[in-house]
Amino acid sequence: MLTSPLPDGRVPVLLTAHDAELIANDAHAILDYLDRTDADIAAIASSMLRLRRVRRHRAVVLAADRAELTGGLSALARGEEHPLVTRSSAGAALCIAFVFPGQGNQWQSMGAEAYQQLSAYRAEADRCAQAFLAAGLPSPLPYLTGGLDRTWSRTEIQGAQFTHAVSLAHEWRFHGVLPAITIGHSLGEVAAAYVAGTVSLPDAVTLVGARASIVDQLAGQYAMVVLGAGVDDAESLIGETTGWLEVSAVNGPSSTVVSGDHDAVAAAVRLARQRGMFTHQLAVDYPGHTSVLRPLRAQLTELVPRSAFQDSPVRFVGSTFGGEVGSGVGFAEYWYENLCNTVRFDRAVATARRLGATTFIEMSAHPSLLYPLADLIEESSVAVGSGHREATVTDVLAKNIVTVASADPGCQWANTIPGGARRPLRGFPNAPMRAVHLWAAPEPLTDTVRAPSLTVAVETWQRAAPSNAAGADIGFFDMTGARSALTQRLIDAVGAQGGCRVVAPQEAEILAVVATGLDERDPVAAIEQIARRPDAGLPDYAALIGPRCRAVWLLTAGAESVDAGDVEASPAQAALAAMHRSVGFEFADQAFGHLDLSRRDLDARAAHTVIDVLLGEAAEAAVRGGEVPRRYVRTFRDCRDSAVHRPLDAATLDHVVITGGSGAIGLRYARYCIERGAGMVTLLSRNGLDQTALRRLTAGHGTDVRALRCDITDPAAVAEAVRHAGAAASLLIHTAGIAETRSRADLTGTDVAAVCAAKVRGLALLAELWPLRPDCRILACSSVFGVWGGHHHA
Repeated sequence: MLTSPLPDGRVPVLLTAHDAELIANDAHAILDYLDRTDADIAAIASSMLRLRRVRRHRAVVLAADRAELTGGLSALARGEEHPLVTRSSAGAALCIAFVFPGQGNQWQSMGAEAYQQLSAYRAEADRCAQAFLAAGLPSPLPYLTGGLDRTWSRTEIQGAQFTHAVSLAHEWRFHGVLPAITIGHSLGEVAAAYVAGTVSLPDAVTLVGARASIVDQLAGQYAMVVLGAGVDDAESLIGETTGWLEVSAVNGPSSTVVSGDHDAVAAAVRLARQRGMFTHQLAVDYPGHTSVLRPLRAQLTELVPRSAFQDSPVRFVGSTFGGEVGSGVGFAEYWYENLCNTVRFDRAVATARRLGATTFIEMSAHPSLLYPLADLIEESSVAVGSGHREATVTDVLAKNIVTVASADPGCQWANTIPGGARRPLRGFPNAPMRAVHLWAAPEPLTDTVRAPSLTVAVETWQRAAPSNAAGADIGFFDMTGARSALTQRLIDAVGAQGGCRVVAPQEAEILAVVATGLDERDPVAAIEQIARRPDAGLPDYAALIGPRCRAVWLLTAGAESVDAGDVEASPAQAALAAMHRSVGFEFADQAFGHLDLSRRDLDARAAHTVIDVLLGEAAEAAVRGGEVPRRYVRTFRDCRDSAVHRPLDAATLDHVVITGGSGAIGLRYARYCIERGAGMVTLLSRNGLDQTALRRLTAGHGTDVRALRCDITDPAAVAEAVRHAGAAASLLIHTAGIAETRSRADLTGTDVAAVCAAKVRGLALLAELWPLRPDCRILACSSVFGVWGGHHHA
């Protein structure tokens, strides 16, 4: 989006941060920089784009000079509104609908300024004028752009309305704002069909002329009025008014158009005003969209071109029936109903929303549908116009183009800078960061302050309620390299979920990485399987995560022990989940979640449950159960009863074998066991332990301590250590392991294999080769980062 400088010549300066409060801090810093330098606006805007990553919260200052930039930045710094400042924190992709209103809100020379100043508008207006002349109809340009005061034909007026709307649409497209949907209202349906590509320009021009010719036969004694009321209240008002009246259009829950005899409309207006109801008389003198027009069907059929609706990637939604108009709809029949049937703009907007529309742009000289539109769309949706009676068209367009673009987190702003992107300014302020105080305060401790006792926490899985979250764009990445049956089932479930659609991973708001294919059950083989992958386990998240992404989920099967029905957890799946948790610390703008399934073969109901979980808050979650899927979320609770049920008695401490025996943790365990009367302690390590350290360890105790050099990943070395120790183990404490920190980008399969060699393969060899007593207890030590992740610990 955004392919050229803005129409008013202003430069958009984008401020962006992961926290809304940091926008004000950034504005302060840039203001300070402006005070110290004479940098121009384009250089400031370019430096912001070069030095800032587009984040969740965005603010755009439109500036023609340093004074406007300073004013906008000052307002941001103070947290105040400003006419040249636009804010957005929208994270979803835009689905844009161009909205084309009908007749009644036009005036002579309404397009003069646009025609003079906007090249794309002028080119399309000239193209339309040529099409009208080629059809034997008067040019719309004199009414649209001229100042001559004379009587205008209905064809000239409606032709100018059509030309103005489609030329504004062309201007929006010129700036890179492209519609996925067009919505037409009455005469505006012709423009909407043409802009969507379902009707050609010659056919559209002929339709405009045909409509004008038909209504000319009824003009003069009729009127139309907009009432600030719903259709029920409008019909009640009609019933209380003398004379002929009908509902012409239902625009929304508080906007209805009524047509009828001129005197009856005047009486209805008086009655409405007595009741405090809003009224607005339209500049129309015929009873549009009423039964009076139905007898003119034969005349209209003769004038409508012999044509058909064409298929187009842009969806055309009409207000004639309120639905999408495709190639299967009869051409002449539709345009007859367009003239006679009650306009249902409310239903058309509902259809557009079902098709995904989130952004609505009205193509008119002055807003006429934005008011009812506000009652029909979500508060988070964007709705803007293209002009205003009290403002220059270039200012309105520029501000509203930026309003739409700022709601798109993937918008490319560089093309809006005159002269293109430049090198960053020297000394330009860095992006602001949130300050979090992590150090203890210097106040001295008092006698009344007691350190908290040790808290033992245990993992527990609690039942969770459905998220009932709003829909989103979801992308899937299957680690098998193909589309597995599980991934296809989930894609089908997205299609059945309201408000959701499947997109490419880089375009997704929610990215789901399906990792259920790695299911090796042997721990050693599982690590080797992960290490052999080209991506060392997990995919390249940096390449998959797009600018719209807010959450990244890993889907596993059997990685967690959630309820009594679970079999032994899969080591490969559990390892991937632990790696995923740590990778999440490298992506501050995305929440990382993990969803564990009980199996890979899901039915439609379970798949629907999975999608519901993905739409909710990212967490450690699980889905279990068959016909009635159950949602779980992982929590931690205090273990009130932390006493060891089997104390370290003499039998348990008879022969303690400790791996990593020369390390700080291993020696701490050794000292603990020696002090409690261990009979024999065997310390295994690759480096061994010198005699001085050994004497310090055993001083004052009669424990037989043996420090053996042993690489526990080497079967021969383990067998030799067993021979030297000469006794079966009663307690095995496994602390061996190396701590390597790597970013996800730097992590290799060799790193994974090295870190897991002693921790996983070493323990497996000990369990296989070292004699263990029947009641031997094994304590495996690992980092807490495996539970909740840590930066560079994947």
